Amino acid sequence: MNKLNRLNFTFIIVLLTAATVAAGQKRQISGSNSNTATSTRYRVINLGKNGFGNVIGDADQILGSIYLGGADRDAGFWPKPKGAVIDLGTLPGFDGSRGLGMNSRNQMVGLASPISNPVPVFWASPQSAPVELPGLPDGVYGQASGINVGGQIVGTFFSDTELPVFWSNSSATATYLNELSDELPFGEALSVNTAGNIFGDGCSPDFVECHAAYWDNSTSTPVALASPGGDFIYTDAGGISSDLTVSHGLNDSGSMAGLAYNADFSQTRAVFWANSSSPAIILSTSDEFPNGTAEGISENGQIVGTAYNADFSESHAFLWKDANSPGIDLNTVIPSGRGWVLEIARSVNSSGAITGEGSANGVSRAYALIPIR
Repeated sequence: MNKLNRLNFTFIIVLLTAATVAAGQKRQISGSNSNTATSTRYRVINLGKNGFGNVIGDADQILGSIYLGGADRDAGFWPKPKGAVIDLGTLPGFDGSRGLGMNSRNQMVGLASPISNPVPVFWASPQSAPVELPGLPDGVYGQASGINVGGQIVGTFFSDTELPVFWSNSSATATYLNELSDELPFGEALSVNTAGNIFGDGCSPDFVECHAAYWDNSTSTPVALASPGGDFIYTDAGGISSDLTVSHGLNDSGSMAGLAYNADFSQTRAVFWANSSSPAIILSTSDEFPNGTAEGISENGQIVGTAYNADFSESHAFLWKDANSPGIDLNTVIPSGRGWVLEIARSVNSSGAITGEGSANGVSRAYALIPIR
């Protein structure tokens, strides 16, 4: 199985197999959405048609991608949610790009597309042209997923395999991270924090079994994060969409958020780890949306992600104020009657602003949610 077949690995398999799961199958529900009456309310800002919000910084700047009239989507940077988007462009000879990771200095990483054969790229600023990151071997494709304030970058190289990689800076040649184990030799790196800790996964050669992985630094041996137990024996570092948006489930405190799933992929749960040696905590969702993944975590421990109904045919964006709080369906804390359905939450900053994807009156949109103080 190659990288293209692994896109949105967990959820593609779930969608293919959920139809075979008997209706009314017993599910382990870890909580319900019971406190929306006292929750913070949010203002919804439309970032653009057919857009994806992937990362929101603490100054409310947003990185993602959007169609801006070209053949493919381009990486886009919004200095403020209400500001005009800046087209970050792509490499010569490529159709488009995706913005996947950003630090507080507004340095950004991602890929130049088409997504069938992407290459990893770096933007020094919103006004800079993208440059290809060094070290991609011939015949191999790649993406850069995360960058910390020191300029360290993580990502993935893939062909018939999938291997996590690290750049010490945007001019340095990529090096491969150590594998999780002989049985789980493949994987990817999605997030890197200020201390240089790295969050990703390790997978079996057929990508049927994966486990969320934590590297203390770029040369360390990774550890597999604990599963929550019961039916949920496998874990992963978060959602990876078919459009190559990625989750960033690691904060500077070393806390992590991702997902767990059962052996036949028919159920998933959003999970949280306080650190690399802590047990996994299942995050509560609701009776209507029992399945889920946690996709972003702020420095003060707020978590966002996506919850799915029993057959994975519908999704809603969710927020957890901390790992022990009831999950909040974000559709219940925005103004009603505006036609919005918030489907995916990707990132949350320290002030509680959120970005992700949804639809407005049936049209796909990127959004930002701003807390109403």
